[in-house]
Amino acid sequence: MKTVDEVIALYTARSRINDNAKSKMRTLRDYYNGDVVVPLPELDSDEKSAVANLLAQGLDQTAMRISSTNPDIYCPPIDSATKKARENSQIRRKALFGWWENSRMDLQLSKRARHLIGYSTTCTQLRFNHRTGCPEWRVRDPLTAYPSTLLGVEDMRPRDVIFAYERSFGWLKENYPVAAAEFSAKETQQDHPIEMIEYVSAEEQILVGTRSLINTVSFGQVTEQSPFVAVELERVSNPIGECPVVFAQRISLDDSQGQFDGILGMYQMQARLMALEVIAVQKGVFPDTWLIGRQGETPQIVNPADGLTGEVGVVRGGDLRDVQTQPGYMTNPTIDRLERAQRLTAGIPQEFGGESTSNIRTGRRGDAVLSATIDFTVQEAQRIMARSLQEENKLAVKLAKSYAGRRPTSFYVSSKMAKGHVDYVPNKNFDSTENVVSYSHPGSDINELIIGGGQRLGMGTMSKQSFMAIDPLVDDPEKEHDTVIAEQIEQALLLSIQNQASEGIIPPADLARIMDLVKHDKQELAEAVETVQREAQERQAEMVPPEAPEAQPGLALPGMGAESMPMEPMMQGEPSMDELIGAL
Repeated sequence: MKTVDEVIALYTARSRINDNAKSKMRTLRDYYNGDVVVPLPELDSDEKSAVANLLAQGLDQTAMRISSTNPDIYCPPIDSATKKARENSQIRRKALFGWWENSRMDLQLSKRARHLIGYSTTCTQLRFNHRTGCPEWRVRDPLTAYPSTLLGVEDMRPRDVIFAYERSFGWLKENYPVAAAEFSAKETQQDHPIEMIEYVSAEEQILVGTRSLINTVSFGQVTEQSPFVAVELERVSNPIGECPVVFAQRISLDDSQGQFDGILGMYQMQARLMALEVIAVQKGVFPDTWLIGRQGETPQIVNPADGLTGEVGVVRGGDLRDVQTQPGYMTNPTIDRLERAQRLTAGIPQEFGGESTSNIRTGRRGDAVLSATIDFTVQEAQRIMARSLQEENKLAVKLAKSYAGRRPTSFYVSSKMAKGHVDYVPNKNFDSTENVVSYSHPGSDINELIIGGGQRLGMGTMSKQSFMAIDPLVDDPEKEHDTVIAEQIEQALLLSIQNQASEGIIPPADLARIMDLVKHDKQELAEAVETVQREAQERQAEMVPPEAPEAQPGLALPGMGAESMPMEPMMQGEPSMDELIGAL
């Protein structure tokens, strides 16, 4: 067990070591949010950026394409020959989809994709929710996370992690009133920030609240100094024996590097040139006026001119000249060159902004250029996300077995990959933590997935049901498959009725009866045909003996199998209806 002082010392050491990486993350965040100031030291002023934010556009578009398709889960049974093991694997798979749905994994994947592309790392913490009775995922900000040393992109499970973030004094007073009393002071306001240090390891989780030095200043002099305060707010043991945090890193040569780290200097230079050009254009609109004296005379403005009032200006001994400053002829080409360099460096095609390059004439060529730019980036990110989700699922199963091992749990799953009720007891049904998370076609976004699937369907290399499983517009592939078959049979039924009606096989009265039932929304086509068939047989039964089913074909021709079934003969020994009535 670590003490509060040990946790603070560990946090101080890691924050010092990771200061350079966190500084790069904060800079990229400011560029993404547009909080960029363009310094112009030669003009002794600052300007806001006035150029297209390609970083935000490229990051959002790439992340949305990564998260546009949902991964699937496969839980292998521990023994494929045993029915119980196969049932447990299906229960475990459906439970995992239910946990994902409870944690809103579709939204979390969008956030995590932005972290992975921008910060080059994504962090997820798993906790057990005692109210819902199931594990839940929580996306943590990589800016506030300080993990132990990770040994490469394949190492996703740190030994321990420290999270550092801020909460207000009012929040602390509401949730930890006893500990808040040690922070209280006359100058402490409800919104005063309190730094929270959260230590998570395989043995325990510790939450520490700290407050730095507070100086009370009066008339420019420090009159009172509040000391540094560190209070342990909460300490919880970790029953699973593993750190419930997973880190996924973007692949690079050595240190982690985001996809857009290389364009920050170009963006700053482009914004600076744009600001200088705008200033030069403003001076061209409002030129500087100079009073130039003649030789041997002293220039003097006798009466200044005013165009609004019609006042005529008078000048003696000189001439007034307007000096217009024009931007350099290479300013615009340089700005465009910097924009192109940003697009090439970070892989931001013009299609992200709804534009098309001038040398593309066909849609096929445009798809090829866009594919070469982003497909492999999306593919690599989806594989990293799938590997991270696989580790997280293992932790989730262990959390469920540790906190609710004997507790029966039941809930409804409405995910596309799994639907229906799931009932499980973790210690009984979760016989393994093995699972495989995979994307149907890594590297494809939702648009390419539909086009590629349609092409394979046309070539005959994919079944319609398999295509329905990856189609984002199909929520339940099994139900959709049955609906498609029913619609095709309905078309065949309608065509059959039309052919029989045109040949005069179906009497006009029966055909009008079918039309009436369908038109006035009384019955569907199949039900209307059954109803009219039954009515026709009852009408025919009144004209022929009941023992002659061949004379009761209904709407069909005799011999087509639509005749009514013959009446079953009465069993020996049972009295007939006439005998029963006579006895009565």
